[in-house]
Amino acid sequence: MSTVTLKELREFKHRINPEERQGAYGYYFIRPLSLYVTYFALRLGLTANQVTVLQTLAGVAGAVLLAFPAPLIRLLGVALLQFGFVLDNVDGEVARFRKQVSVTGKFLDVVGHEIVIPFMFFGLGIGAYFQLGRFEAIIFGFLAGFFSLRFDMSAMYHEAAQLLETKLDQSYDYYANLPLEQSSALKIYRRKNEESAIRMLYALFAYPATMNIITVLIILETIFPPAVVGGFSLSPVYVFLALYGVLLLIRRVLTIRRLVQGRETERKYVALVGLLRNEAQK
Repeated sequence: MSTVTLKELREFKHRINPEERQGAYGYYFIRPLSLYVTYFALRLGLTANQVTVLQTLAGVAGAVLLAFPAPLIRLLGVALLQFGFVLDNVDGEVARFRKQVSVTGKFLDVVGHEIVIPFMFFGLGIGAYFQLGRFEAIIFGFLAGFFSLRFDMSAMYHEAAQLLETKLDQSYDYYANLPLEQSSALKIYRRKNEESAIRMLYALFAYPATMNIITVLIILETIFPPAVVGGFSLSPVYVFLALYGVLLLIRRVLTIRRLVQGRETERKYVALVGLLRNEAQK
């Protein structure tokens, strides 16, 4: 077990990342809270990867509880989701403190997000169905969950990696002969998109923004009963799922269009080849 003190841990966090910010919510709530959770994780002797697994389990448990119509159970569900987000910070802090930063850890972190986020929408849709008796709530939930998966980005990275493995194959001669100078265009293209208004709007569809929106909606539903509009029962969660199910579909289509037009697979492949060559020359 570690004998680290809170003072030492606080100084360590400030030293490794003194200007770390995750928005007002992350900076003023999550970061201070993660300090104490990290302290207990270190005292218990947990590794960074173990914390990541706990983060995923907490998120899945919270998502499952969202499928229940009882308000208090759903509140417990969002509480577990929020705790999972705290652990999402803790695993990185434990990894840096113990010098356990690894590719495996980053992989587990990404896999955890890809599991929790769809489950969160699935649970929300099922819960809205039990609450309102409207089956389309399940459809909206599954649409939002499915299109929250970054399958387009995964396909791009997979294809780029596969090209690296088979670059001697004649069918990939075009890629093998791409000039490395194109890799600089990748950074320019990214910077241009990151500064766009569309890119900023995309943040609303990303974790943890969606989780925080869901938390607020669940709290509102606990206080206010569903409204009846035109003979139909509506709740904030139902409206949210309907909008997100459609908007996430549109977002995914636009992302695929951007990847194709920007020839991102080629650019990523060229960038990877450049990195490998630079490493080989060291």
